[in-house]
Amino acid sequence: MRGAVGFRPPGGALVHPVTGAGPGWTPGAAVERLAGERATGALRGPAGTVYLVDGLVAHAESDRAPDLATLLTACGRLTRETWQEAVHRFGPHARVGEGLVEQGRLTRGELELCHLGALYDAACFLFDAADASGAPGVPNGHPAPACWTFTPGVRHWLGPVTSVGAHRLRREAARRQHLLDRIWPSAQFDTAPLCRAAPTAAPAPARHARRLRPPTRCQRELLDHADGRRTPAELARLLGRSAFATTADVRRLAAAGLLAGPDTGRTAAGTAHGALGGGPPRQASGGLHRRVPGAALAALAGDPRGPDPAAVPPGAAVLRGAAVPPTDTDPDIALLIRVRTLLEARL
Repeated sequence: MRGAVGFRPPGGALVHPVTGAGPGWTPGAAVERLAGERATGALRGPAGTVYLVDGLVAHAESDRAPDLATLLTACGRLTRETWQEAVHRFGPHARVGEGLVEQGRLTRGELELCHLGALYDAACFLFDAADASGAPGVPNGHPAPACWTFTPGVRHWLGPVTSVGAHRLRREAARRQHLLDRIWPSAQFDTAPLCRAAPTAAPAPARHARRLRPPTRCQRELLDHADGRRTPAELARLLGRSAFATTADVRRLAAAGLLAGPDTGRTAAGTAHGALGGGPPRQASGGLHRRVPGAALAALAGDPRGPDPAAVPPGAAVLRGAAVPPTDTDPDIALLIRVRTLLEARL
């Protein structure tokens, strides 16, 4: 749905670079500065757009995160036709959200929940860990605020739904980036096309093998769609999931040796062979570092849905735990699953 709709500011609208940005400024710092001035408008840059209303962040968009339309239509809660009709009818008046609620298409709670999820999701990638913690510099190749422009008075066509303080949003972005780094302290797979890892011959140490858990249903769906062409952001849009949750699962699968990028697919860890019941887990001969997977896989040890491989014979436990419940196509169940994912992201 990205790019299918949208309303640009009038041609005479004032667009100017963010001022007062020193060498240590970041996009998150620029948002906080505008929030301190109780500004209303759109802060646009190569990484995305942040909309402020009276100093509060009312909406955020990022190329690496699914937008609200994708989240609502992918789970079947709304059809594309219903969404497009609402946008064209209420978009010019900046009240698409209110229009959907008035028509009975969504409840107020559903709209606010999905909107907050999309807002936090986009902010997680607009403000990276160093940005959100206030560290100086321009991390991960993000452009300096001088590349960002602010258009005063512009409001998003979705209209008022929920708003978040800039400091709170920055703090949440830092928390999520910290969680991603605890799973796997490398962003090498966050933007790369993904594919299944190829098995290798070197067995992993027993202490790593005992921590392996069978992939969850969501992780198996990621593996099924990892065709070497789709990035995590594209997989999140395809499956209608949170980009943060998708990135977290990608890092878990990469740490387990089940996923690889295009340059590491032939040399990445072969633990996919063992995790799927084909034998003992295997360690990479090249590509990912050998020490990190043990620490990253500790996060999977607390998953109550998987059997303990140490308690039952190898292979049998994996095969029993590999059973995947059927995907639920009921829109209400899909929404409940989205609620659970959002709550898990807050833990």
